[in-house]
Amino acid sequence: MREFMVVLLATVSMAGCASTAQLSADTEATDFSLNPEAFRSGGIGFLTPISATGHEASRTALALAFASSLSDAREDLRIVSLAEVLSAVNSAGLSAAYKSMIEDYKATGIMEKERLRQVGEVSDARYLGLLELADFDQAVNKRFSVGGLRLLDTKLASIRVSWQIWDSDSGTIAWEGTDEIHYAYDTGRERPVSFGFVAGQAATNLIAQIPLDETAPEQTAAAVIAR
Repeated sequence: MREFMVVLLATVSMAGCASTAQLSADTEATDFSLNPEAFRSGGIGFLTPISATGHEASRTALALAFASSLSDAREDLRIVSLAEVLSAVNSAGLSAAYKSMIEDYKATGIMEKERLRQVGEVSDARYLGLLELADFDQAVNKRFSVGGLRLLDTKLASIRVSWQIWDSDSGTIAWEGTDEIHYAYDTGRERPVSFGFVAGQAATNLIAQIPLDETAPEQTAAAVIAR
């Protein structure tokens, strides 16, 4: 019995400290006409994200994660948050036009040029970013237990998100990208993989694909596996 307790305590100690992680990402991006100089001077505002059914509550968190990551990565860029865009739109009396623009996009994939221009104008942002959350999932797999006591689990999370950057001056899609992330780590702790963590990883991957210098339009792709 004493030996069992020693082994149990040692195992609990190791499980409490254990935390091995594996992340895989499939990132793709296409630069159509994004002008880096205009992007820096004109700034970018975030529109209300689109989401798959059941993920509506995560839309604000998604926009916050991307705005925060973009702010950290691009100190030279003026960023207008979702809350600031919505406040500007409502103050200008454009709430109905904004709603219609987003609803039309859901149906057609197009945001009407004049409404887009108005939103960019009142938001003081030439470029407007539209995020779409296609999927988010969390899970836990039991890995190791002693006497019915769970000591080590694998926490899992995955996310699939796309991002379009529209030029409100021309009414065109200047840049777009998609990212799909699968993340897992072994731990003895109860903490799950948060939405903010995987959303932030997706944001970092996609932001890295935005052109910093003058380049010809091109398609880029990246696959990452980290341990």
